Amino acid sequence: MKKLITIVLLIILTFSITACGLLDNGGAKEALETDAPGEAGFTEENTQGDNEGSVAVDDGGEEVVQDVDTGSANGKMIKVTLYFPTIDNSALKTEEREVLVEEGAILKASILALAEGPNSQLLRKPIPNGTEIRGISMKGGVAIVDLSKEFQNTNGLDEVTSRLSIVNTLTEIEGVNKVRLRIEGEDMIGPSGMPFGDMVPAVLDNEGKPVPGEIKTITLYFSDSQAMYLVGEKREVSLAKGALLEEQAIIELMAGPRTDELWGAIPDGSKLLSVSTKDGICTVNFSKEYVDNTPGGTASERMAIYSVVNTLTELEGVQKVQFLIEGKKQEIYSHAIFDEPFSRDESINSK
Repeated sequence: MKKLITIVLLIILTFSITACGLLDNGGAKEALETDAPGEAGFTEENTQGDNEGSVAVDDGGEEVVQDVDTGSANGKMIKVTLYFPTIDNSALKTEEREVLVEEGAILKASILALAEGPNSQLLRKPIPNGTEIRGISMKGGVAIVDLSKEFQNTNGLDEVTSRLSIVNTLTEIEGVNKVRLRIEGEDMIGPSGMPFGDMVPAVLDNEGKPVPGEIKTITLYFSDSQAMYLVGEKREVSLAKGALLEEQAIIELMAGPRTDELWGAIPDGSKLLSVSTKDGICTVNFSKEYVDNTPGGTASERMAIYSVVNTLTELEGVQKVQFLIEGKKQEIYSHAIFDEPFSRDESINSK
């Protein structure tokens, strides 16, 4: 009898252990499923191919990697329009091609297709051999592409058409309105010494040649050497189609004066995050450095504020300027009340 009881207990114990194992496996499966990437879109290993001109793709560890959703989690062939520079770099020509898009990563697929090069011998690769694509992400309609320094291993003209090739290709994709290019994790710098920022596609004529932007003359206000008055400096800027003159004015202001006797009033390290104008009020959104890096003192503070205000209120349709810091109103800027729109102050302008 005792032997029979022992056998029954062993059977029950074995069944219990098996059941626990099944429950654990079920729990592990659920955790795996719920841990699947959502907005991340794709994350890839850095794999350099053997073919010449191959590129390596990696998330860069800097931003959430998110590609445009093509509506399918599985790989599928999708037709894209690619822009390639002509051999003489005078124009851009299109090639339609079907590319394999896996897990909705159409941005990645398009960049890789550009890196492979054109089918026509009359066109050239826009991405130089040896370039690595360090990261691709999407943020608010802006495609952010981070390239290695090898992308700039070209002369100035080549770099222009290479840059436009990427911008025009990616903005053909639904949901992509602008493109921001980075080199080794830093925003790509233009000839003015300032970042290109979020770029709209180039307007092309019938021959594929970029149409020059509209030339505008603006007045920028910089501090005199004593930080007592603002002095106007006229400057011509090329305004691309769809670009905001207010944004271009601030970019030029941050680049600094061209006159030795004048000083840039915007604190070092400040970044322009966004600009928009509505009902006569231009809202300028700066990074926290605009406040954190102020040299202090009411004179410097006044210059920093009114160099922006008086520059923008020179433009048609702007009567006042509202400052934001990292997207939020800030009550005080060093000493001044800072959360209300500022009107133009002519008294601070040099006569």
